[in-house]
Amino acid sequence: MRYITPRMSAADRVRSLLARPGLPAGERTLIATKIAATTGRWEALAACIEAGRDSGLDRTELEEALLQTLLFAGFPRVVSAFEVLQTGWLPDDPPAGGGLPADLQLEAGHRLFDQIYDDKAAAVREMLASYHQELHDYVFDAAYGRILSRPALSGRLRELLAVAALHAMQGQLPQLVAHARGALRLGATEREVREAMLTADPDEAAADAVIARATRSHPQ
Repeated sequence: MRYITPRMSAADRVRSLLARPGLPAGERTLIATKIAATTGRWEALAACIEAGRDSGLDRTELEEALLQTLLFAGFPRVVSAFEVLQTGWLPDDPPAGGGLPADLQLEAGHRLFDQIYDDKAAAVREMLASYHQELHDYVFDAAYGRILSRPALSGRLRELLAVAALHAMQGQLPQLVAHARGALRLGATEREVREAMLTADPDEAAADAVIARATRSHPQ
């Protein structure tokens, strides 16, 4: 079945994506939200927010998807994405908090990193430090410790969000394969990882190639 056609509006495209099997509708909404924010597709993001609000998704989950986008698209794009969220779904009070206590964040971040990278974790740490110590420290202090360890979304879902964003960005194949493996290690199925990528890009051959690479070292 062809879910997307060239003449569809942004809202119709989002509704069509959410009709696909293979992922719970709420999770696909968050994945589509992450993709739209990462790529700066503001009409699509507004449609995702509307769909999430109307389907009973908790606004906090959308906030978490946008906060995680900071690690992929940077501050300017995420500020714009939150502006779209604010326009489409105004909170009763300004959101705040939601992270682990500060003294637990770094340990939780390292633990999540080890789950994702498994036997390659030490090598990736060394690689990051060789690039720049500030980069290494930011990855663990801010990315994993402060953002990715936030408990509102599971590690499995956060990895599916990462897979979708990296696939949408293009040109990030090593990171995409690494996070596809991470999603599998944290409990996602091959079909769910594949669907996360197809939400970003309908190229089935490209998604299958990533799955093939990811499963070489993570057989299911």
